Amino acid sequence: MRRRQGLQYPGELGAAGLPGREPLELRCAIEAQNVAERFFSLSWVFSSSPVALVGPNAVPVFSGDYAAREAAGQLTARKESPSVHLLRLQHLRAEDSGKYICRVTERERTPTGEFVDRTKRSRNVQISVQPLKSNISVLLFSNSSEVQEGDPLALSCSVRGRRTGGGSVRDVGVGGWAWREAQELASVDRDGTVRAGPSYRERSSYGGRRGTVPLHRHRVAAAPLLAWEKIGQKTGTKTLTVRAIESSFFIAASSRTPSVTFGDSFDLQCVVKLPPRAPLSVTWHFQPPEGVGPPRELVTLSLDGTLQWGEQLGGWAIRASLDRSSSNRNFRLSVSRAGLREAGTYQCSAHLWRLNYDGTWARVANRTSNLLGISVLKPVSRLRVQKANQSLWFVEDSSVRVNCSVEAQTSPYAQHAVLWYARKGPEPHSAPELLLKTTRPAGLQYELSDSGAYYCQVEEWLLDPEGSWYHLARDTSGFTQVFVTQPETRLQVEETVSNLTVSEAGSIRLGCSILSQSSQDSRFSVSWYLQRTGGAREGVEPQCVFSIGHDAVFGNGNCSPAEPWGPESRLLFQRTTSDLYSLTIQRARPEDSGKYYCHVQEWLLNPRNAWYRLTANNSGLTAVTVHPAVPSLQSVVCSSESLFYFVFFYPFPIFGALLIALLLVRYKTRQASRGQDGKNGAPLLWIKEPHLNYSPPAWSPGPEPAPRVRGLGPQPPPPRPAP
Repeated sequence: MRRRQGLQYPGELGAAGLPGREPLELRCAIEAQNVAERFFSLSWVFSSSPVALVGPNAVPVFSGDYAAREAAGQLTARKESPSVHLLRLQHLRAEDSGKYICRVTERERTPTGEFVDRTKRSRNVQISVQPLKSNISVLLFSNSSEVQEGDPLALSCSVRGRRTGGGSVRDVGVGGWAWREAQELASVDRDGTVRAGPSYRERSSYGGRRGTVPLHRHRVAAAPLLAWEKIGQKTGTKTLTVRAIESSFFIAASSRTPSVTFGDSFDLQCVVKLPPRAPLSVTWHFQPPEGVGPPRELVTLSLDGTLQWGEQLGGWAIRASLDRSSSNRNFRLSVSRAGLREAGTYQCSAHLWRLNYDGTWARVANRTSNLLGISVLKPVSRLRVQKANQSLWFVEDSSVRVNCSVEAQTSPYAQHAVLWYARKGPEPHSAPELLLKTTRPAGLQYELSDSGAYYCQVEEWLLDPEGSWYHLARDTSGFTQVFVTQPETRLQVEETVSNLTVSEAGSIRLGCSILSQSSQDSRFSVSWYLQRTGGAREGVEPQCVFSIGHDAVFGNGNCSPAEPWGPESRLLFQRTTSDLYSLTIQRARPEDSGKYYCHVQEWLLNPRNAWYRLTANNSGLTAVTVHPAVPSLQSVVCSSESLFYFVFFYPFPIFGALLIALLLVRYKTRQASRGQDGKNGAPLLWIKEPHLNYSPPAWSPGPEPAPRVRGLGPQPPPPRPAP
């Protein structure tokens, strides 16, 4: 199968050459059958150096520097159709002059199964790139030929012309400014970047100072990512005159608020008459009211626009700021949340600077403003305390409160110190007594001795900007006449009269019941008294039997018991409920007879945590009679120690000895009788009666009867006595 290829390019440019910066398109056409179904690889070659390789997949692979040009968008290789390939150079260079060819390689498979590459190349295409030539004109314009030092100066550089070979002024890519004897002032790159000259670089960083001229570049554009080259240069000149500005340098200070209130803000203006672009530094000075000597530096706005605060006035940067207007003639010092620390005299000074040609700054002139006095006053107090007079009746230790009401205050953030005073003396003008100092209006609790006239004094405190509290105002309330009374006495003790009769050594139980009390918090001191029979007529005081105090300590009541309390005591005290007491006298004696009653005292706790006796009451009388015991055998025996031992101790050994003797006699008798009962050990079937001497009575003088033997068999009846 036959195939051939050809290289196509703009024929009219081949002989005369192509101008630089113009695009070039080369096409390689493959003439063959069924091109779309066959696999071709195409390579572009320039002067025996590979440019790009396009495989069957139509993906180009660039070599050497051409890969960078392709990445920058200056070189393109693509497949326009199955049979046409394109190579485009976006901007021709001088080194692009030479011969271009394209090679086409087809891989075929032989009948034996092997692959064979067949390559053909196009004819050479000679490309010639011509250099560019410039034909431009430069004109320099200014807004004025004579300006004052510090005034703006505008210079315009107009570039016109055409380059040979076509193109327009948009291809101009560089401009520059020179000052005095060919000293570089500023330059403009092809991409529009302005760069100041070495002698003016520092002055240009401040936004334009003396001698700095802004450069305006018109109708300049450049294609991105191109390598620029210089093809021509023209120069324009202009003569200018600059006058000095020291004679027109003035400064003045002013303030709209010479007096401010605590926490308010104020502004101080420092107006400088000077061209806006003049290099200037401004310093504010401050002198406290009690200060001696020159004012101290507060803050300085330096040439580079930074703020420097004075070392001796640290902390001002928190509440103060310094800014300047767009014209650079008005410098304002703003102070927020003013306090006593900001009161004093203010003054501003300005320093005019000139940049030397060696890069150093030189002070040209100084100006100092007038003095400004600022007064910081405390705010007007709106504190108002309730002035109404009133009278109150309280029960001692009650929960009633006497309030101190603040009706108005200066600020919602104000704090109050409340001082309570009382006049308890009979004189209306007696010296008041300070009772309490607190930080908020509150009430008081009273006791009986607190009756009198009360009033409160409120101090208002505010927080200054430095975080310290200061006293603003004081106000006094009206009088509150307080009358304190003790609680109503409602103590009642059961007064039932009763009689009680017990035997000696018995138990006497005495009760004491509290029917009502004055307060739920009451405590009681209970004592029992004994009034012996006939004691009242003889003037004998009742005897204290038992006492317990309100603190639950035995013997700590209102009397001292005659019989001491202890483990051997006959007294037994019980409290079954909070209002029921009982006393039991064990082992009663006849001398315990008499009339008993309990004496109850009611105690309360006052606001000073001290107990006091409110009232007292007595119960009814209980008449107790103790009968002495009648003597008995047991009591008689028990009353004598010797008789007790004789009756209960000595009889036991005597009875024991007798019992042992009887047992021994009986034992021996039985042993002896057993030996006479029969022979060979046979038991006797009869028993001899002992010999008895019998004497007949006088009325029976018969003979003595013979003795009888009583056996087991029948016996004849005894003879009857003679009549």
